Amino acid sequence: MGNLSQDSRCPDQYSNQFCYLKMGAELLPTVVALVSALLSIPVCYGYTLLCESLSQVEMLAVAGAIMTAVVAISAFLTKGKVKNKMYYGFSLFTFTAVIDIIGGLEADGIVHGFMTTYLKHGEPYLLSAWGAVACYWDGTVFLTCYIIMVYLSSNGRSYRTLGLHWSSSILNSMVVLLLGACLSESGPGWCTILNTPYVLFPLAVAVQCLAETPSHQPQTNGKPSWLDKALVVLLIESSLAALLKGLATCGSKLYIPNWYRTVAEPILEEQKPAPFAAIQGLVTLFYFLPGYLAVAWGLMTNPGQRWLQDLAVILAGASFNAGGSTVATVFHGLTKPEHRLPSTVNHSAYWAFWGVNTLLSIVPQIVAVRLMWLPVHVSHQVKNGKQKTNRKGQEKQKKNPRKLKEN
Repeated sequence: MGNLSQDSRCPDQYSNQFCYLKMGAELLPTVVALVSALLSIPVCYGYTLLCESLSQVEMLAVAGAIMTAVVAISAFLTKGKVKNKMYYGFSLFTFTAVIDIIGGLEADGIVHGFMTTYLKHGEPYLLSAWGAVACYWDGTVFLTCYIIMVYLSSNGRSYRTLGLHWSSSILNSMVVLLLGACLSESGPGWCTILNTPYVLFPLAVAVQCLAETPSHQPQTNGKPSWLDKALVVLLIESSLAALLKGLATCGSKLYIPNWYRTVAEPILEEQKPAPFAAIQGLVTLFYFLPGYLAVAWGLMTNPGQRWLQDLAVILAGASFNAGGSTVATVFHGLTKPEHRLPSTVNHSAYWAFWGVNTLLSIVPQIVAVRLMWLPVHVSHQVKNGKQKTNRKGQEKQKKNPRKLKEN
């Protein structure tokens, strides 16, 4: 009890009771978000019963009203206790993340009656392996991020690195999901509009995080270490893996891309209900590949630059979601047997799949950790250059007085 009164948040003139009240005030917004997330289960069930007699437009309107009510109630219960308005977006996403868990369980047939009508008529493309994995990912990985950022944003603390990683990750997920919805058998419906906040809000979070000054100042004269050079080699290998996957997705007739598409990662050929894996392959080719090369170049020139650190975190978030979704989909029960992970009997195809997807998703995480948390070696070339210029300046100053005396 005595230690609590000496805590920096509780000065000596205040009692321990006040300290507990202050801690409770810090946790109140987080508790509100968690309670609203748990209430999403009965709300989801009631919404499904209501949707049985509604059209798609009416389903969209009711869902929009529910989401608006969640934000309004959270704002009312946490009035004056939230220091960063982004809290309300994270609180809403905590609510919908639990609903996504239910959606994944419903797609797998584990539960029934919670989102049956919505998945059938609202977003039927979610009734697939990729759609179920996207729901599970939002309900597990993203839900963890939401809870952390709910607490940090409500108390005015920085979540810059986590915010950049999450925003790029969910944007990658939404790009693949929405493009897949447009190319799916059913096509996009009115309820697809409900994904709009999942695009706009992450963009707003990314802009806010990029505008925020990082806690650690980057080095302007960083020098690549042996670890940086090793990571450059891995990034070059990741670039080759991205090129291979992209060529395989585009239907290249070259032997290696064609073999990889048909034998090692046949999920790239899946077209029903939507070509989600193929879209992810194209994103890997046109966006991840330039990112790998840019980060590799930055590591070799100056690993302490701020833009390099931010790009590494953004690339890590997007590639982590891409690799996780691909690996989870090939194991999922809704994936056709001919599109699943190659058998261990075919060693070359089995290890080619794991090798390519490991290079694409795990290497960026290692690079981001190295750039964000490990110290950067400082080059002495700049210092030596400054010393030389200073010596030249001193010599000129010595010569100038002599010239004045001669005159």
